[in-house]
Amino acid sequence: MKKLLLIDYYGTCDKKGQAIGHSSKVMKEYGELLKGEYEISVAASPCLINEIAEEHVKAFHRIYSLKYNIVTENMESLWKRLKDKFKLFYNIYQVFQLAEQDILWFYRTDFFLALYSYLFISGKRKKKNSKIVVLLYQNSFGENILGRILNHIYYAGFKKADGIISTQKGFKDLGIPALYIPDYYYDAQKYEKYRRMEKENKAVCIGTMNSYKKLNELVSAFNQNEYPLEIKGYFYDKNFYRDLDHKINQNIVMEDKILTEEEYYRTLAGAKYTILPYDMEQYQCRTSGVLIESLFMNTTAIAPEQLLQENHIEGIGYKNIEDLADSSYFTKKDAPDNSAVREEFDKEEIGKRLNRFMDSI
Repeated sequence: MKKLLLIDYYGTCDKKGQAIGHSSKVMKEYGELLKGEYEISVAASPCLINEIAEEHVKAFHRIYSLKYNIVTENMESLWKRLKDKFKLFYNIYQVFQLAEQDILWFYRTDFFLALYSYLFISGKRKKKNSKIVVLLYQNSFGENILGRILNHIYYAGFKKADGIISTQKGFKDLGIPALYIPDYYYDAQKYEKYRRMEKENKAVCIGTMNSYKKLNELVSAFNQNEYPLEIKGYFYDKNFYRDLDHKINQNIVMEDKILTEEEYYRTLAGAKYTILPYDMEQYQCRTSGVLIESLFMNTTAIAPEQLLQENHIEGIGYKNIEDLADSSYFTKKDAPDNSAVREEFDKEEIGKRLNRFMDSI
């Protein structure tokens, strides 16, 4: 049986060491799809290793804890950001020193893995018998001057991999094997109980609250339209959270916390709408886990038109977030029919495609 290592070198956590984001969830889901075909081990930041429940520990052959977490405190400090980049590079370096594997699958990636590959990986530097597979969540950094420079490094770095898995269709052809699979797969056993929940007449904005989201503009719009809104998730910037909390009207509930998986699903499934207020100048050519799971929950997504178009999902699109200040914006919109789109997220089909791809590497 071939050996496969699932890798997340970029585990983010709060100052108490509690993991932020969906990485541990994704790790378990990919392990589920590949079990029986591969001897699966995991290499990840300490906060993610701590998130692996006992029943999932047994599913992995070996578990390697990398040295560093990325703590989401004091993110405005340039020195902190520079140190974090060193930590990423060290974690990546550590991966290549681990026991021999047939496939190294970096299932969570960013620009700095591409940069590491661009600078340090050559045919000689790769493990002798290990194939490298990278999963990409972003297709491009845009076509301005900076974007083109970043794209050059991004594509050149990942071209050194043996295979690319992209969560968006239309990724640039780099002349190596490539596969499209969505962020998440649809597992009826998991999601059906949430799909049956009664929906309240409200909108929710959930997940990590960072600079990619236009939260000030979102609050301003809902202060005007008076439609019920819940903003729930982990705020990277605590001062920003406190300032924003002073601006909200009574129709808005805001909570700074890391949602449990159960809280996340019940919040998303129990709302008529989910809001994804991304700044598309920063978030272009990317996928969104919340967008996909809103599809699974039959919760209508309200998002920038560009985000919906790039991910081929029907929803209520807006050109400018200020448009949401008009309360009739919600009542005039019919819920989109995404039933045909949902079929491409079938767990069994995605599992077959993923296993075939890994076998071909």
